[in-house]
Amino acid sequence: MHPETRSDGLTSQYILTGLLNPLSPIPGPWYTRFSSLPSKYHRLRGTKILWVDALHRRYGPIVRVDAAQVAIAEPAFWDAVGRVGAGFRKTQFHERMRIGPEHFLFSMTDAKAHAARRRLFARALTADALRRNWEARIRGRVEVAVGRIKQQMEAGDADLVVWWRLMAGDVIALLSFGESFDLLEGAGRGDEYFAALQNAGINIVLRDLVPFGILDGIAKVLPWKRLRDVVDANRVIADKGTLAVRNLRATGLDRPNLFSNMLAEAEKAHEGEKGEDLGLTDDAIRSEVAGFLLAGSDTTSMALTYAVWAILRHPDLQRRLERELARLDPAFTDKDLEGLPLLNNVLDEALRLYSPGAPGILRLPPPEGITWRGYHIPGDTQVLAQQWTLVRDDEMFPDPERFDETRFEKPAEGMRRLAQPWGVGTRSCIGNRLAVMEMRLAVALFFRECRGARLGEGVTDDSMAPLFRFFMFPKGHTCKVTLRQ
Repeated sequence: MHPETRSDGLTSQYILTGLLNPLSPIPGPWYTRFSSLPSKYHRLRGTKILWVDALHRRYGPIVRVDAAQVAIAEPAFWDAVGRVGAGFRKTQFHERMRIGPEHFLFSMTDAKAHAARRRLFARALTADALRRNWEARIRGRVEVAVGRIKQQMEAGDADLVVWWRLMAGDVIALLSFGESFDLLEGAGRGDEYFAALQNAGINIVLRDLVPFGILDGIAKVLPWKRLRDVVDANRVIADKGTLAVRNLRATGLDRPNLFSNMLAEAEKAHEGEKGEDLGLTDDAIRSEVAGFLLAGSDTTSMALTYAVWAILRHPDLQRRLERELARLDPAFTDKDLEGLPLLNNVLDEALRLYSPGAPGILRLPPPEGITWRGYHIPGDTQVLAQQWTLVRDDEMFPDPERFDETRFEKPAEGMRRLAQPWGVGTRSCIGNRLAVMEMRLAVALFFRECRGARLGEGVTDDSMAPLFRFFMFPKGHTCKVTLRQ
């Protein structure tokens, strides 16, 4: 066959496939019938959530994002995705998220196995358990972070992106190993693990976009250290899981941490009436440790960065918050902070605008598909529940882009139903109480110790524009603060 004839045939087939696409009736740009390239382009740039938000504003609450994906921004759909028994399933993206030798809590697609694994963590991650077993040591890490930040601010600028990430990395290591990695003491300099955390987001995106195995091959061939470091991030984080298993087997339950608790819960389940075998192998623990180290670092640190940035942009709010915090006894606890109205309203509003973990939730419908707003969505179509757009609905949140902590003084009916920054239902972030405790302690100590702090030069609305490569991060990659006049 002549090359031109073959080319014409492929073009015709491509166009016909697009025209016959079952998603064609759904509103959206014409080119999304035929291709996923625009969606992948925005994914790689970190702008997909923002691009989809713009599509919703143009086309409405249901929009075709690419040839195999639909986004829906409606409260009822957000509820449906999180409802037990609704039949929504995790996607291939979650399958590719695996870090260690087995799937971890976030990447598990089997609902029954996920529920059993989640139960093992649940008791250790309640607010009461965290306060009883970990609060004093978590506060110790926060105090070191704030002390280092203050020291740098008095001499010049401190970068909150770096320091909060170091702090969150130490805290999640503390819970996973029973001791921190002392990242704060070394300021992350030359630390392979800290570098891996910084590369984790783009690693996840690339592994989703590039077929399995090809990315590793490209990294080996190309003389590009940056790519090799990104690709190697999984191994570095997984190696920490291997170390955790080694320590756990050496000390048993003598050194308390999340995974010794998890092992004890699994043994109780096995010895109980049902004799449950929860499949808690060394490989499973290794993967869960790696997953916790990954999920517990950037989510918390970026949420904290944006919360402090938002407060510093509003000097009157900053002064009011500093006064509220100054009235605390120096030995305040997280329970004390939970009772501070302004602090908690500020954090709720920061998490509404800058949700670190769930700006959108990706799922597959039940195998038979669903019908939404009169449009049939087949069971093999990815559906994106677009929370970023929901919390910017101007009827529920007037002037939605404005930071207004008073929204949560007397929240309107349904407001908290939409503003769920840690996800929804049984698949929500299991570490959300830990993250909130870290945020409360860090914000309280920062504004008590660093009264009068200001944003550093070069920190603008544009430099802090959020981008998303699995994790949220500021466009300028830094958020510098200072105490200098």
